[in-house]
Amino acid sequence: MKLIRQLTISLVLSGMAVAVAEAREMRVSSFEPPVGFYSSKVLQPWIEKMNGQLSEASRFKLYPGSILGGAPAQAELVAKGVADVALVVPNYTPGIFPLSSIVELPGIAPNAKTGANVMTTLYEEGALATEYKDYKVIALFSTAPYRIFTKDEGARSPDVLNGMKVRTPSPFISTMTSMLGGTGVSIPAPQVYENLERGVVGGAVWASDAYKTFRLYEVAPKLTLTRITASPMAILMNRKTYEALPESDRKAIDEFSGRPAAEWIAGVIEEYDAAVQAEMRANPKVEVIDLTPAEQQAWEAALAKAPDTWVSGLGDKADAARKAIERAKALNIN
Repeated sequence: MKLIRQLTISLVLSGMAVAVAEAREMRVSSFEPPVGFYSSKVLQPWIEKMNGQLSEASRFKLYPGSILGGAPAQAELVAKGVADVALVVPNYTPGIFPLSSIVELPGIAPNAKTGANVMTTLYEEGALATEYKDYKVIALFSTAPYRIFTKDEGARSPDVLNGMKVRTPSPFISTMTSMLGGTGVSIPAPQVYENLERGVVGGAVWASDAYKTFRLYEVAPKLTLTRITASPMAILMNRKTYEALPESDRKAIDEFSGRPAAEWIAGVIEEYDAAVQAEMRANPKVEVIDLTPAEQQAWEAALAKAPDTWVSGLGDKADAARKAIERAKALNIN
């Protein structure tokens, strides 16, 4: 009897251990603070939607503010399982997602919806498949077009950047800045305000949400609504975490991954971008500059060599890059 009782207890404890192992919290990492745009407007709503459909044992929880790791580390955090899901800026890890930077080229992502369509279509058709083969892709999309924030003169013309140091978000956007006569400077997001205030840089190339989040309008009151570049974005999931989930949970995630998720996110981005613009137009201390079609064309003409420069920098991926550009242009037309 004693042996049977011990065996029974052992089986019960084993069952409890299995239940505990199966019931796990899935960590969603964001380098933004809790009130940041992507943390509060994209990731948290996605988590709430998913948690409403997943089984009791599977729940996502947001870890914002770089709790799990800084912005450049997000892709690695997911790959190693430190985070189960993360907001990833592909450009922050050069060489890992080279073709994803296609949306940085002028005219490829004139708005967030087009950027999401380009990124998603290239992934669906296999052009980006290798870059994301180690992940479960939740969504691939782009920011809204990057704007130019300047301290003194609004950037109606590319000539305004001639001789100016400009905060840029990636090496290739720094390259494009040099085509305009400026110098791209890499500065971490929280330090951009201080560097603008001190005159270390005279402007910044960035998204409208950052203009508001970091209160850059206080030190760079000229907001020029260019459409010359954007940044690729991704929400990625650890593949092993995904594959270990029950079939019903995987199905729920699948139904709101890929194109449905990317299109939803693009809508959220465009709505917020418009709201920030309206807020800045109402701010008497901010000058919002709308470019005329001719002024926009002048920017694009000044960056006419950008596609060839991008392709030549991709080495053995040059042919794939050229094909990706042609496909992206076709998506812009259709």
